Amino acid sequence: MKLSGGFVLVVGPSGAGKDTLIDFARVRLRAVPRIHFVRRIISRPASIGEDHEPVDTIEFDRRAREGGFSLHWQAHGLSYGIPSDINEWLERGDVVVANGSRAILPEARRKYPQLLVVNITAPMDVLALRLVERGRENLESIRQRLLRSEQQSIEGGDVLHIDNSGQLEIAGERLLAVLTAQLGVTI
Repeated sequence: MKLSGGFVLVVGPSGAGKDTLIDFARVRLRAVPRIHFVRRIISRPASIGEDHEPVDTIEFDRRAREGGFSLHWQAHGLSYGIPSDINEWLERGDVVVANGSRAILPEARRKYPQLLVVNITAPMDVLALRLVERGRENLESIRQRLLRSEQQSIEGGDVLHIDNSGQLEIAGERLLAVLTAQLGVTI
């Protein structure tokens, strides 16, 4: 199977604003054909600020066994998956945008040579404030997330860094430029 489309994997620490930036681009590109914004499957109930398909761990594990994910991983006591539908889209030459994990980069790079990694960053104090405001976790869980994010560096020729510590429009326009370049269109 030849996968010729563009695969944009958006990664970064918790609180960096990955979902917010993806939503910004999704709205701006809604009328553009051949771009797919992937809805992840997560073993967590639905929550504000993250559009995902919630499943329990039994359903997640069943889908993983049956090849329902192109990529899947464990983080923060949860299971995350990117549906295998992306392979069909990539085979057609479409562009796929997914919120992923830095931990799966080696596997993603191996499976998808056309991968472009967009690493969303923000200073530690901004991340901490966003995680507290999000209200999903206790302070110890937030502290653990921040410690992990401090220890992970993303480098490589396939990585583009976007600082999302300022106004949403600035980082959003940067991501939009990356995606339109992948599509070969202007908006």
